[in-house]
Amino acid sequence: MTALRTWIDACRPKTLVAAAVPVAVGGAVVWAYGEQVNGLNLGLVLGFCLAFALCVQVACNFANDLGDTLRGADTSARVGPRRAVANGDITPAQMKRGIWIACLLALVVGSPVGLISPWLALAGVLAIACALGYTLGPYPLAYNGLGDVFVVACFGVQATALTTWAAWLVAAPDCGCFSPMPWMPALVAGLGLGLLADNILVANNARDYETDQVAGKRTTVVRFGRGFARGLHAVNLFGGLGCLALVFGWLPLLVLPWAVWQHVGFRKAAGPADFVPFLGQAAGLLLVAGALCVTASCLGLTPAGISFLR
Repeated sequence: MTALRTWIDACRPKTLVAAAVPVAVGGAVVWAYGEQVNGLNLGLVLGFCLAFALCVQVACNFANDLGDTLRGADTSARVGPRRAVANGDITPAQMKRGIWIACLLALVVGSPVGLISPWLALAGVLAIACALGYTLGPYPLAYNGLGDVFVVACFGVQATALTTWAAWLVAAPDCGCFSPMPWMPALVAGLGLGLLADNILVANNARDYETDQVAGKRTTVVRFGRGFARGLHAVNLFGGLGCLALVFGWLPLLVLPWAVWQHVGFRKAAGPADFVPFLGQAAGLLLVAGALCVTASCLGLTPAGISFLR
């Protein structure tokens, strides 16, 4: 039981929200901006996309656990949740096997979507490569100030837009609907989700500022300081919600008071322990905002007057 619990913790369950929400919102874009969408086909393709996204996120988390330990970023001086490899709960060899298993599962569960189009298959392989390259490989993104770009681009824009595209190819033509793929709503919504998801990373990097400096992990917070992190936190919150409001109307803005409360607290945080609660808070806000987007789509509350989204 202890070993199972260790592996579950290594999956970092709170971060899985960042993988699941873009899939749900991608489906909401198809439902809101499509015509005569086949609900059964939409549900099936979203199920495969969700399974793939969760496996990729787990592979990324395993790779992060291993990479940060090997590069010296996770030490006894670090504040925050226990890391499996750094604390000896899982050996590096076991974690490498775990990474390979997660990647293999991602390829298996994602294969039905990959069969829809070779471009979707290629995008899936690239997504896995980027997830592993976040902290592993010759040029780890997280160690070269590209972590925030990675989160916004891959776990926001790419995940949402590709889910929308896969769902569109499967669910729309089946009903004789051949209207253009809604790229603009998918990209804007994906940008919004990516910005909100990035606050999980911003809180993480603000917490690890001192230990990352020692390890040579040049995150944006290490490069520009915690003051920059506070500003980025605000841009991500309000820019992200603004993007979602453009696509789904006023309903996602119901979380705005919560966002303001979060940011006020984030600005007051000073030491590493002060930033720990904001990882869960960022994930929670992302989850609720995504649920409100889906609700707006189901209720037909998406804005009709913004022509560039059509």
